[in-house]
Amino acid sequence: MSSSWDKTLRLWDLESGKSTVTFVDHEKDILSCSFSADNRQIASGSMDKTIKIWNTVGQCKYTVQEDAHTDWVSNVRFSPDTKDPVLATASWDGTIKVWDSNTMTLKNTFNGHTNAVLSLDFAQKSHYLASGGKDGNIMLWNVKEGSFLKHKEHNASINQVLFSPVKYWIVAATDNGILVWNLPKDKIIARLTVHDDEDDDDEFKAEEDLDDDENKEKDKKIRKKRDIACTSIAWNREGNLLFAGFADNIIRVYEVVKV
Repeated sequence: MSSSWDKTLRLWDLESGKSTVTFVDHEKDILSCSFSADNRQIASGSMDKTIKIWNTVGQCKYTVQEDAHTDWVSNVRFSPDTKDPVLATASWDGTIKVWDSNTMTLKNTFNGHTNAVLSLDFAQKSHYLASGGKDGNIMLWNVKEGSFLKHKEHNASINQVLFSPVKYWIVAATDNGILVWNLPKDKIIARLTVHDDEDDDDEFKAEEDLDDDENKEKDKKIRKKRDIACTSIAWNREGNLLFAGFADNIIRVYEVVKV
């Protein structure tokens, strides 16, 4: 499934590489789409400020009107739970909304970000939701209880957040690299950066490096000139390889190794 700035969604046949269904109803660019856990529903969010629910043959079954976002809908994500499914939506209005995905009635509105919320991700087999935004905040929420849990501040926009499928980590793609947040320890345990100087190698900083305040100040000055934004991340099924797309048009692959 893909969403596009041409105002459409497309369903694709992976074997043939051809589009099988085109979804048309949004009035402006579509920024995000998501399949429900049972593969029966598709949600989409658009610059027209609407959330739409579709079936798999391309029919728009519902457009959210009550309690709607007041700005662009930047991200939509169905929960992995099939027994009590919800849909989480993020917006440039700075809020996250959680909907009953069967009735599309509003269950909760999460306030905490001070700028556009760009990314959401549900943890598997739990009620945790992660969010990241232009304010540099990575936030953790309990969807079932409707509560905020904790957050990490960063000095650059958070473009995507992603739970590790095998560890209690949230990985964040940011405008100056990748962060790894260890949730039980409640600390950033690694930072991955890529520099625009071709003579420099990619840089990995582990926990002990991040504790040196003097080095962090030096790094901060360098990063303002040289760090390349990470715009997209994805795990492999085993959770030991992280695929990362950067603004220099290169996809890099990082391996999680035991030390």
